[in-house]
Amino acid sequence: MPKVTVIIAAYNRSRLLKCALTSLCNQTHKDFEAWIVGDCCTDDSGQIVAGFCDARLNWSNLPERVGSQSGPNNEGLKRARGEYIAYLGQDDLWFPWHLQSLVTTIEQTNTDFVHAVVALLAPDRPPEAAGAPECRRSDGERNFSPSGCLHKRKIAETCGPWPLPEGLTGCVDFVFQRRAFFAGYRFAGTGRVSVIKFPSAYWRTYARSEGFPQEQYLSRMQQSCNELEIHLLTQMVVSSVQRAEDLSIMRSLRMFLRSVYWRAVDWYGRDNWPLSIYFREKQHRGRQSALPRRGLSPIPSEAAEAKNQPGSI
Repeated sequence: MPKVTVIIAAYNRSRLLKCALTSLCNQTHKDFEAWIVGDCCTDDSGQIVAGFCDARLNWSNLPERVGSQSGPNNEGLKRARGEYIAYLGQDDLWFPWHLQSLVTTIEQTNTDFVHAVVALLAPDRPPEAAGAPECRRSDGERNFSPSGCLHKRKIAETCGPWPLPEGLTGCVDFVFQRRAFFAGYRFAGTGRVSVIKFPSAYWRTYARSEGFPQEQYLSRMQQSCNELEIHLLTQMVVSSVQRAEDLSIMRSLRMFLRSVYWRAVDWYGRDNWPLSIYFREKQHRGRQSALPRRGLSPIPSEAAEAKNQPGSI
């Protein structure tokens, strides 16, 4: 039985999937299986997986599009045999030490859910770090990128599968993570950058056919992963220092008010009325606006739902 099952939700971007799979196969931790599950893919993603000729890589394609990572992730969980579950976005990259650092952390800390530090890359600004090892907010109120997470398989068995996006007060990964936290499972962080994330809404991933940054970063990673890590860390530190030194009075005030706002939300609970209504609507609007930003059209069920909203034409 493999130590880790890696689940990759894929949708019609085989060129990026190939980069993600290359970073997976380059892991120093070799004891894994991977389930790459297509959300009703119509491109050559299946052939890309088969082209690696690696028995650890398994392909499955859903017969109908779900329009969310929940569908592929849940299919992967059904097929998983590993003690631990990790997730890799089809457009993200793992440094070679990623899986090993997660497994080491979860076993040394005797916890149930661990996360790495993720470098978020955007086309128009310096990289930002997400998933700091310590924070005043609880792990039930912080959102970790799935590409940086690993958890014991029993969490999905006891807390239920990944939720579908409709009617939630947050994104599906956030809700899945919160269920684990409020069920009493323990969290920890590796404290090391081991993931490069390219948010599709930033890069309009599905609206372009070339100019993908993943290929460039994968090449740099293969040439010298340590140099790339230092480069990203340096950029993040310099950017953080610049933001701290350039704070205007208005920006400082906005940051203070935002901090007060989130502390109040965390204290009251976003699932309690009337905040639950506000966050459900906010999540619905955010999901609707994210699709065109990513270069995607709504799936038929969501298009009909949007048409029936009050005030729609």
